[in-house]
Amino acid sequence: MEPSLYKGNAIFQNQPSYKVFNKSFENADDSFYTYLNEVNPEVLRHELEGPSTVFTSYSNHTAPQDPRTQQPASESTRDHSSPLLHYKFPNVREKHSALNRKQQAACVRVLLAWQRNERVSEEDFVIWRVTEKKRCTEYQMFQKDVHDYETSQREQLYAPLKRIIQAYKVWHERRMKQLLKDVPNECYVTYSGLPQLGQCKSLNPQTASVEDVQLLRIVGQVRQCPELQLKREELMTLNVRLSRYAGIETIYPATPMLPEPEECNIFVLPLESLLMLLSTGAYVDLPTEMLLTIKETSGSDCRCIEFHEPFPARNCGWHTSGLLLTQAYQVYKLQPGEDKWLTFDQNGRLKQGPSLPSATNLSVDLQMDYKLQQVDMESTALEPSYSNIAMISWCLSCQGDDDPAAADSREEFQIYSSVTLSAVCDVQGKQPLGCHFIKLENKPDCGCEIMSKYELLKAWLQLKLLQADVGHCSRVSLRDFEPMLEEKLTLSALEKTLHDYYNTSMPQLLSHLCEFLKLFNAIPAGEYLLRTSAKHKDKFLLCKPLQEATPQSFKLHELLTGTAPSDECFLSQSSYLPISTTLCSRLHVEQQLLPCLFPTNVQRQPVKRRNKVPAIEPRRQPLNWRITAQKEAQRQKTKRAQKLRAKAKKKQAAKSVENADKELDKFMAL
Repeated sequence: MEPSLYKGNAIFQNQPSYKVFNKSFENADDSFYTYLNEVNPEVLRHELEGPSTVFTSYSNHTAPQDPRTQQPASESTRDHSSPLLHYKFPNVREKHSALNRKQQAACVRVLLAWQRNERVSEEDFVIWRVTEKKRCTEYQMFQKDVHDYETSQREQLYAPLKRIIQAYKVWHERRMKQLLKDVPNECYVTYSGLPQLGQCKSLNPQTASVEDVQLLRIVGQVRQCPELQLKREELMTLNVRLSRYAGIETIYPATPMLPEPEECNIFVLPLESLLMLLSTGAYVDLPTEMLLTIKETSGSDCRCIEFHEPFPARNCGWHTSGLLLTQAYQVYKLQPGEDKWLTFDQNGRLKQGPSLPSATNLSVDLQMDYKLQQVDMESTALEPSYSNIAMISWCLSCQGDDDPAAADSREEFQIYSSVTLSAVCDVQGKQPLGCHFIKLENKPDCGCEIMSKYELLKAWLQLKLLQADVGHCSRVSLRDFEPMLEEKLTLSALEKTLHDYYNTSMPQLLSHLCEFLKLFNAIPAGEYLLRTSAKHKDKFLLCKPLQEATPQSFKLHELLTGTAPSDECFLSQSSYLPISTTLCSRLHVEQQLLPCLFPTNVQRQPVKRRNKVPAIEPRRQPLNWRITAQKEAQRQKTKRAQKLRAKAKKKQAAKSVENADKELDKFMAL
């Protein structure tokens, strides 16, 4: 007898497989499939309890992507039909302003009139003065809330910084190759420690100033533009093609030859080198190394102390992002047909004729058949961009406060500085534009941040050395590169901001620079490396090269290229820029919201006061007439006693006055 085949569990007999129908075992909406798939739940317990993975992979694999960048879209919907901003103040604690909408609108008009140098309405100014106390109280509450908001949402706020850091890595690698091409990879060891400018204080109080400023020559290509203003279309292009324009190589002209010192020492201080000395240790994303050369002239005791251009910073943050965006914007404007450019030769003479490639001389065949390509695949059509250098001669004059007229108390340092020009206003290139910054706003939904100390010092030095009255600062949102504000910078406004927020006086800071430059008179001639270290926060480390390596020495190229640029140090520190109380951006103009004030409570309805008529209550009848009579008698007795006391006080006062008159008469009779 043949053994019978196993026919499976009895509950599955005479039933089709549930895979044929592909329906849920507990689908209560369809009775037919529920009946066909009716099984004991205990048999398929694990399948019933297991989670379904149908919808869990949606966000990872099928999220909407931006076809221009091939990256997941940060926002699924965006209304591009309206030119208004889509920012909203992050009012987490739901606080509201003490000012109503009309008062805030009037105060906004006052600030806008001051920004544009226009006449202020008298009615608006009256409201401004009346609400001053309320505004000052609310300023402090607002700054505290914004500080708490940035501290708690720091990673989310600086998340758009990641793609800028990726583009900065490419630019940093190319720039380091340019700078290290002619620098030998020698071993360096610490030779001496120099105090930073904060410790370089004179025994006698003194001040310093910038005098005898003279523009010697301009070398390279300079943009001709009477006034710089970033357009929204340009910023939207940079937002998509930032890595493309930032990756184009920039060729920097050689520094012009300088005269040899004859009577006194001369210092060669490029603008970036000067800023490294003035703002060392203020922020982590600033340069920390630069080469230094001390030369002695034959036949005299004069020296030439030359500071080379600092190496780019390896820590990314506010300043590296602004630097990269400025470089990308310059490359973008170099395209044919964008702007007019002037070219100056090595002797500072203006070249005639076009120097930039025109549309007919491009390496790309414009008549070719159309072929769809990705955004960043056509970078070969852009040629290397050319920068410029303006050599400026100036004198750093330092004199004591005790006797400014004394000749012995006056010291002068002859300095040559190289500055990169943003643009020139005239055809001959004789009127350079003061400065132009692109500042990224990290909290665009809260307002415009104040400029960092480094940015303020750089703007002040550029305006001072170029002898310009006004500079420009284009404020752009970090999130989507939306233009927020075109700010005009003046020397007085910069000095006031430095004094109010950073407790820095420029005459005093320049006097510290004078004391620091005196230290190089005692240093032997040769090649050096000036650097800062986290271990020695209050000192400069002066390093000299060695012939052979030692346990304490280090290789220059390994020091500069050993670590890739990152933002870890920047995100780990607690740096914070408060919101400016005087700058009205697009956010404030569109929403009629005063800077550093909470939004008004729109849902609150004004309460109408009515003159209520007091209701006449019926007079209650006393419960006991004897108790009422006693209370009335006591009240009358107390009232008579009060009248008697008042009468006695009047008599006493009249008597004292009469006695005083008598005493006065006796005195006058004598």
